[in-house]
Amino acid sequence: MKTAVVTGSESGMGLAIRRELVAQGWRVLGVDLPGKGAEVEADLSTAAGRDGAAAAILAASGGRLDGVAANAGVDVPRPELVLGLNYHGVVDLLNRLRPALATARGARVAVNVSNSIFVTPGIPTEPVDALLGGNTGEAIRLLRSAPQLAYVVSKLATARWIRRVAPTADWAGSGISLNGVCPGAVRTPLLEHDLGDPAKGPIIERLPRPLGEFTPPEAVARLFEFLLGDGGRFLVGQLLVIDGGNEAAWRGADTPQPWDIDGADFMKLIGMDSIASPATPAS
Repeated sequence: MKTAVVTGSESGMGLAIRRELVAQGWRVLGVDLPGKGAEVEADLSTAAGRDGAAAAILAASGGRLDGVAANAGVDVPRPELVLGLNYHGVVDLLNRLRPALATARGARVAVNVSNSIFVTPGIPTEPVDALLGGNTGEAIRLLRSAPQLAYVVSKLATARWIRRVAPTADWAGSGISLNGVCPGAVRTPLLEHDLGDPAKGPIIERLPRPLGEFTPPEAVARLFEFLLGDGGRFLVGQLLVIDGGNEAAWRGADTPQPWDIDGADFMKLIGMDSIASPATPAS
């Protein structure tokens, strides 16, 4: 039986992912806050919590993991908490679990990112760069005047981390397929609460919904199960948007963009000086 870790496993999308994996025959080690009933109780927003969670997961799994659904996240105007959980709760925990994933030789990891990284205007990149550069304190300082942006900053940094490390020797080279899932508005209890908020509700209701409905958590769960299963083997470093068409309705004409690189620089990337000229036919 394959073993997977699901963070944020006891509510919302995490609970749907957990149930889908169990239905497909996985053994699931859930991670959630103390008192919620998960197999591993930990606050992943803190370094101590991440250390404790990693130790407990490795002990329970015997040092071998077939998959991780890094789902836990929060959206509140508290940069320390948001960056701690949404970025470090993913990156630090996965780095600690990577040797156990490598042991499986064919493990899969799927991270819950967000379609907000594609549809939020004006995400500041300075705190994103600070996070990726290992300077969380600077990222928090930069967000002091706009703490409400901590969520999209944390998610964009996580997405860029996935793109950066997924094809490397430590991850793909160790047989680990690492990808991101980018849900839009998902009909969870949290969304129902936000729909009733006088400030958030009208905005959410006006989001484009080409399919005419909000994405159900079960649809997101099935995508996670696909990515953690055999179907996700050759997906590496991808950000899969599952939002019922919201992002495409707004950004459909923007992507894909041609790669802005000239031929000479491309040849350098593949270790060749120039494009070979066709051979001259013999006379």
